Amino acid sequence: MSRYSSNPLSKLYRTAGWRRARAAHLGVEPVCRLCRAAGILNDGSLTVAGETQRDGRRRFLVVDHIVPHRGDLALFWDPGNWQTLCPDHHDITKQRDEQRGFSNARGADGWPLDPRHPANR
Repeated sequence: MSRYSSNPLSKLYRTAGWRRARAAHLGVEPVCRLCRAAGILNDGSLTVAGETQRDGRRRFLVVDHIVPHRGDLALFWDPGNWQTLCPDHHDITKQRDEQRGFSNARGADGWPLDPRHPANR
């Protein structure tokens, strides 16, 4: 069963157009954006902690939609709405932030970076 099978738009991720667009994006941004911000150059072979990814099924990179497209084809195909993430950042951090409604990421001063964080309201 495909990991996209519950998503009615899953067929978009299996198109030749998406495969080409994904490859082009990964050519421009070949490491996880959030790992890079933390000083880790993760090409998909590492965990979010910077350790070797032991699970071979999680050794890849995700082209993530920064703003969830939720069926909006303009957002789906907008390369300005894409970022490269490792599976840990995509499946754990990004999903948690989307459900919560804000990111808990902190700056060097320890203060939340996301303007939607309750501390910044």
